[in-house]
Amino acid sequence: MHLPAALAQSGPGKTVSAAAAKPFEPNAFVRISTDNTVTVVVKHLEMGQGTYTGLPTLVAEELDADWAQIRAVGAPADAKQYNNLFWGEAQGTGGSTAMPNSYEQMRKAGAAARAMLVAAAAEKWKVPASEIRVSKGVVSFKDRKATFGQLAADAAKQPVPADVKLKDSKNFVYIGKPARRTDARAKSNGTALFTQDVKLPGMLTAVVLHPPRFGAKLKSFDAAKAKAIKDVQEVVAFSTPVTNGVAVLAKDYWTAKNGRDALTAEWDENNAFRLGSAEIMSQYKALAATPAFPRARTATRKPR
Repeated sequence: MHLPAALAQSGPGKTVSAAAAKPFEPNAFVRISTDNTVTVVVKHLEMGQGTYTGLPTLVAEELDADWAQIRAVGAPADAKQYNNLFWGEAQGTGGSTAMPNSYEQMRKAGAAARAMLVAAAAEKWKVPASEIRVSKGVVSFKDRKATFGQLAADAAKQPVPADVKLKDSKNFVYIGKPARRTDARAKSNGTALFTQDVKLPGMLTAVVLHPPRFGAKLKSFDAAKAKAIKDVQEVVAFSTPVTNGVAVLAKDYWTAKNGRDALTAEWDENNAFRLGSAEIMSQYKALAATPAFPRARTATRKPR
């Protein structure tokens, strides 16, 4: 989430124009503002595993940014731009896929931004781009220096490179090294926003009645008692390729939960999974006692 540029305050009673406040965005993953902040758009959810730190590390490495200027935000719902590369056109986090499938993608995003900043400096200073150096968020040539923020507007006018050269691992500054987590302070002082903190106009909360067994299908349900509860707005049956059930929508969680508890439903369990823990354990023990597949022997030739 972010504050629209037109509403950003530059002082009492003043607003910043959208054009002046627009950051340098060379791609879908990097935003560099005139205040020298580098915002990395992270397409994988942060659930304690460190994606809001690990993925920005990849951008900071190739960008040669100062870690103190790095910020992380979650990607919006856009499966075309922020899809999990292992899953096709779908956004998702899981299976330890965040770092492996984003490793090169995020590095290239940072490298592209760096190349455009360097090109902007070279054009401004009338010097060869190959002689410009970048370190800790500062672009320099001999005695000339400029921060990312100072070059952001000019960099935005540069063409986005079709291909970029990535660093040799021996030159890594951040990758593989300890880094202060980008989300630690907010989670420590209570300012971090979680899903349950999001409140939008007219927003409802849904609590779902799930089938009692895997594979069971909803046959019928009676919503009368649920709808009789004050502030329950709607009761909706749903079905997806992986699950189905009945959702109760209300103005708050407790009302929705009470509505869900008041539902009565019948389930078709003909194709449901019925084994319990004892039966499953029995099957495991039987498999453990079964001989494994024999290892194929490789023929060896005797020396002549």
